[in-house]
Amino acid sequence: MTSPLLGTDTISVCSDLGQKAIDMSARRAVHNIPGADFPDWYPSSSVVTAGPFAFTASMSGTDWATGELASAAAPDSGLPLSTGHPVKLQVRETYRKLDAALTAVGSSLDAGVSINQWQPSYHGDVSRHEQMRDPYDLFWEDWRRVSHPYIQTRDEFLLSDRPASCLLPVDRLVAADTDIEVQLVSLLADSGITKTAYAHDVHNPLGGYSVGVEAGPWVFSAGFIATDFENGLHPKARVPAHIWYGNQVAQETEETLRQIRITMEAAGAHWKDVVKVVLYLTPEGMRNLPAVDEVWSKHWPTEPPARAVVPCSGIGGVKGGNVEIYVVVARPDQGGDRQVIHTPNALDALGHSVQAVRSGPLLFLSTQLGRSPSGASDYSASSRRGMPHSRRHIADQVHRIHDGVAAICEAAGTSIENAVKVDAFLSDLSDLPAFFEAWRDPFADGLPASGFFETPPGCQEVPGCDLTVDLVVAMP
Repeated sequence: MTSPLLGTDTISVCSDLGQKAIDMSARRAVHNIPGADFPDWYPSSSVVTAGPFAFTASMSGTDWATGELASAAAPDSGLPLSTGHPVKLQVRETYRKLDAALTAVGSSLDAGVSINQWQPSYHGDVSRHEQMRDPYDLFWEDWRRVSHPYIQTRDEFLLSDRPASCLLPVDRLVAADTDIEVQLVSLLADSGITKTAYAHDVHNPLGGYSVGVEAGPWVFSAGFIATDFENGLHPKARVPAHIWYGNQVAQETEETLRQIRITMEAAGAHWKDVVKVVLYLTPEGMRNLPAVDEVWSKHWPTEPPARAVVPCSGIGGVKGGNVEIYVVVARPDQGGDRQVIHTPNALDALGHSVQAVRSGPLLFLSTQLGRSPSGASDYSASSRRGMPHSRRHIADQVHRIHDGVAAICEAAGTSIENAVKVDAFLSDLSDLPAFFEAWRDPFADGLPASGFFETPPGCQEVPGCDLTVDLVVAMP
């Protein structure tokens, strides 16, 4: 049906997920679901519930007991071309795990409001091209090899009213043979919230996902890119090739934010009520972050949203693109509020951002890096140089992140123990064992639902830092 909020050029489909009063105070609960769980060394729970939501870990077709693909996720080794599509088998096993995890906590795939999907650029034991500046063109067809059958198989499980979606390539996933990982945020069946998924012609993706989902006090956008889905980069995102004028990354950012704003405001949300933005940037995008920040300050002159800046290997939706953005917007008329959090006991947010924003039962934090006030810490730099095999630089950065997050959480009235969702982006997965050992320390009350990914080397927001962490924390 057509939504009166969204106009005649917009299709809106509603899914009623319960009529009880909205429970915004549900406590954080950690769940490890048999068949969708992880080994003790892997610091993630299957799913964490808080407020009206279930947050799943980043799931894949991996058999974590062996490190290889589960038997159901792999073709017969003797008949590899005749026993099922290798990507589709993984996708079906992944969604089986997601379905098991969500069903066990009183949610479902159908109740999904936001979905992130990750695919690697390097597979198996293939070494990274450390010296390559931007291996974008090299991997384009391989990304297509995974993403096309992924989308086809996803549609076997998400039949309609699909969640707002991001599908992005990183360098590597933890399990070498894995081609896709998927994480979902879904409404709990007893939340009392009605989910509304919609489309808008300003951004009409070919992938069949919703450009936005209304879920009670919030609107979740899909990952937007600066394209018209017909001619590559949108004309407004292009710069002249024949003269030294224009910055494509800045133009992409401007066009992407323009499209998101039109779409969100068509749903009755307001730009000033954006509580969280995740900004994905390719290596070229990261090099142009100062230009991105200039665009950012025009869109939010004061009290900008929390912002996580995440380096990624590419933007899968448009060849040559460098920017993908998704937002979460509070809806005051539906009970959504917005409170900027600041404390002098933590480092100021980088760029034009704030330390965190609280909205309802959730605290959305900006980028977390293990840095000092002036950049990468001296200790981290010296230990990387002098004791590279000890990985003390990673432990130092993790402890600095813990301290900063703990201070921000305390100022907001919660604690780091209440983290519900974590995505950690490492420059080198060789650092993963040291990271895992240090990362779990503060989570005495159960681990958050998590995903761990490798990003292009040398692309962290602060040179000399080795990981970026994005967190969502529950309010008590």
